[in-house]
Amino acid sequence: MIEKFFRTIVGILFITLSLSLQARTTILKEVGKFDYYVLALTWQPAFCESRTKHPSCRSQSPERFDAYHFVLHGLWPNVKGDRYHRYGYCDISRNILQKDKKRQWCRMPELDLSNEVKNRLTKLMPGTVSCLQRHEWYKHGSCSGLSENNYYALSNRLVEMFSRTHFNQTVAENVGKHIKRHELLTVFDKEFGKGSRDYLVLKCKKVRGTSLLTEIQIHLKKDIGSANNFRSLFPKEKPKIWGSCPSRFKIDEVGN
Repeated sequence: MIEKFFRTIVGILFITLSLSLQARTTILKEVGKFDYYVLALTWQPAFCESRTKHPSCRSQSPERFDAYHFVLHGLWPNVKGDRYHRYGYCDISRNILQKDKKRQWCRMPELDLSNEVKNRLTKLMPGTVSCLQRHEWYKHGSCSGLSENNYYALSNRLVEMFSRTHFNQTVAENVGKHIKRHELLTVFDKEFGKGSRDYLVLKCKKVRGTSLLTEIQIHLKKDIGSANNFRSLFPKEKPKIWGSCPSRFKIDEVGN
């Protein structure tokens, strides 16, 4: 009797899980059916610590924009509860998908970008030398409902806006130094309003025993429009996502 009961429970759980996975698979393919954006910005010196041979790292110098500013990783349409950013690849052919999975990004079709957008992107996204922009478009941008050019025009604008923030300035002023997590979160709160830290995720990676700030992720509302300040871009609902940085970490510098 007990064995039959447990078999029934296991069967119900299996059916529930299967239905849940089917629903998730369906929603992942619908263009524009997302709840908010995640703006992922990389601290390039830390990224290059463990990737010295990466094309975007071989040419890095203290004079380049990415030495003291966050740069574009991606702008990701996201759905509630999707903590691992599975929403993506909307209306993408199997051929392109296979190339993307094999990281053959430069073999994927070139994007239709204006010269202005392309030139700005080259500065704001060092990964363009390895065709990161193509990967990001086909995985994430394809679900935004925007054209390729408008998607990256928006991405460029957000990165440039953030480069002028006091938060970015604070990080730049601490290059080569250690900083406490709560201090950096307080800077974000002071600049964008009390509690705004809840929309910020700090990502760290330990390299040769030292925790480095490698990336930040900022949750933004779906309708960004022509807003010119991050204070007005946060969604109403706060995400329940935490970062990976310890209480104290280092802001890395070029070549160190």
